[in-house]
Amino acid sequence: MATCPRCHGHLTDHHRCPRRRGRVAAEITLAALAGGLTALLVVALVDPGGQFTYIGPTAVTIGVFGGIGLDRLLRG
Repeated sequence: MATCPRCHGHLTDHHRCPRRRGRVAAEITLAALAGGLTALLVVALVDPGGQFTYIGPTAVTIGVFGGIGLDRLLRG
């Protein structure tokens, strides 16, 4: 069976080379930033006066992990 010249894996009809580490890290970082910024936007809309003290950091944390989880879930 033939091998892929890039990754040296078996060359089948549905072969796809694995993604590189840098690209995976960039995808995870962008998903985390998008989730955190979205969470901050929701907090700004829900609590415009800033009455809740710890809702900002909590929402950012939930947004970051939610964004990463959603990215990993959709990409498989």
